Amino acid sequence: MSTCALRADAVGAAFSALEPEEDLALRAHLAHCAACRRTLAEATDVVAALGAAVPQLDPPPALRGRLLDTVRVERGPEPPTPTRVPHPPAAPRRSPALAMAGALLAAVALGLVMVLAGAVLATRSPTPDTSASTVDARADRVVADARSADPGVRATVLRGETGAPVAVLLDPGDPAAAVRLVALDLPATGTGRDYVVWATGLPGNAPEAVAVMDPDDGVTRPLGDVPGPAPGTPAPRGWAVSVEASGPVPPRPSTVVAVGLVAG
Repeated sequence: MSTCALRADAVGAAFSALEPEEDLALRAHLAHCAACRRTLAEATDVVAALGAAVPQLDPPPALRGRLLDTVRVERGPEPPTPTRVPHPPAAPRRSPALAMAGALLAAVALGLVMVLAGAVLATRSPTPDTSASTVDARADRVVADARSADPGVRATVLRGETGAPVAVLLDPGDPAAAVRLVALDLPATGTGRDYVVWATGLPGNAPEAVAVMDPDDGVTRPLGDVPGPAPGTPAPRGWAVSVEASGPVPPRPSTVVAVGLVAG
């Protein structure tokens, strides 16, 4: 898997989620980066497949006029052009659209369906007002602390329906050692439901349930005798979290609320 710094931009380009300057920089970069050209081609195929799966309906002719009238009223008169004041360059951050595109592509690449948790989990508690920058910082801190304690740990940031980090999956890389899910901003499960951790991108592309987290105590408990994928199985290409009814785990995830591709 490519580790190029512009891989996420290649995904964003397929979803038309880049700013103009980001798009220009990527087009120049593609000329000498085969990995990003391959990523862009794969993401474009995913976008085409998603578009073909949705029925195409023509809107009523009057809809465009009503929308334009609404925009004109809400926008009001154009404000005066402000004087530009130079500022130090800010650290680049992924736009929400690009982050969402990356989360969606990760789900499709891992053979999963990313559901809108807010629409499916009717008993969900109100989501706390957590800024994206705060959750990003918490995710970075969890990853840094885990790698400081165990340099060999594989830390994967899992993202939700908006593309924002919602959890971090810590995999020791040893089939005999249990994985650990660190919740950051996962949607509430509701009564009688648990989080289930799935190893994804395995041979056959069938997700494998490896652990369950009870939202009441936040402890990740391995399923069965083997805490991770069976010995000899290639390492997962990604991880996912679903919300399932407490009790026996289904053969496939039903309500996927977080996904992430393993870096590297």
